[in-house]
Amino acid sequence: MKTATIEPTLLDAESTDLAPASPSVSMFERLAMDPNVPVDKLEKLIELQERIMRHNAQAAFNAAFSKMQPKIPIIDEHGRIEVKGTLRSTYAPLEDIHEVVKPITARHGFAIRHRTEWPQDRSGIIRIVGILSHEQGHSEESTFEAPMDRSDYRTDIQSMGSTVSYGRRYTTLDLLNIATRKADNDGQAGKQPEPDLKAPAGFEAWWNVFEPLAEQGLQVLTDAWNKSKPEFRNHLIKVNKPGWDGLKAKAAKVGR
Repeated sequence: MKTATIEPTLLDAESTDLAPASPSVSMFERLAMDPNVPVDKLEKLIELQERIMRHNAQAAFNAAFSKMQPKIPIIDEHGRIEVKGTLRSTYAPLEDIHEVVKPITARHGFAIRHRTEWPQDRSGIIRIVGILSHEQGHSEESTFEAPMDRSDYRTDIQSMGSTVSYGRRYTTLDLLNIATRKADNDGQAGKQPEPDLKAPAGFEAWWNVFEPLAEQGLQVLTDAWNKSKPEFRNHLIKVNKPGWDGLKAKAAKVGR
């Protein structure tokens, strides 16, 4: 006597788990070619799959960002804004920011880009949109709006360029949660960082191995810290003390 095998229907979205991306695409293709499949049920399955994919992409974005965040250091403000020879403020130039963060974002699957818009309903306003995207498909945006940064010493085109530069800088800081601080050299433009701020040989490899130790608890992390090379520890404290403090806080929570 033959035993009949009954497979669960693929149309019952509430009781059937969807397969991974590639098999599900084949499933939808088969269903789309089947004239007996109601269109409304097929549309609901597609909508469900899209929601799952968006959720997974956002979860991957958040997980990668949480791992990347402690590695982004505070950036020194080497740029200067002077009015008639008087220093009004300092800032971190966009090129300094990118030099620091681009290798870090790339290692964690992120990319940042910008687009410039001129809102039709807001004459004279320039809108800069920063977009932080992750390799799994999710992206987040930050928007900066301002009029042309006019000055007696600039043309209108240069004033527009100044506003765009402001927007790109501020949206980058916002998307990556970057902190800046006044440089020790009082923001002297063009001055290079002190030689001892350059990472010693082998530092990156050490940090990549050392960082996961926080998941094993504070004692393991502390023992590894005490055994590490002094030049590695000194460099980390100088360029990324918040990252080290964050690791200790994470390790302290293990086992609680």
